[in-house]
Amino acid sequence: MPYKDIQEAKKVWKYTVKTIKEGKIVKEVDKQGRRKTYFPKKTQNKVSHVRPHAQTKKDCYPLPLKDQFTKASEYTKHCFWLNASYIKNEIYLK
Repeated sequence: MPYKDIQEAKKVWKYTVKTIKEGKIVKEVDKQGRRKTYFPKKTQNKVSHVRPHAQTKKDCYPLPLKDQFTKASEYTKHCFWLNASYIKNEIYLK
């Protein structure tokens, strides 16, 4: 992975850490109970994004600070992913 792409992925990591530390994870809950978050989406960064990774909704990590919107002290596991478009462009098309 080129250094500039590592730095781009690092931006996603830093933003995610900041979001969690500020307790500003959930921005809304829809009618079906699904939470919309402030975590980076694949459209916001050309290299990576954050997605849920829990097997069940009880598969959670404790939060350092309660979420401002839901007041929850734990949150469903999430992980970092490389964007499919990035993998396609960097591996298959080069």
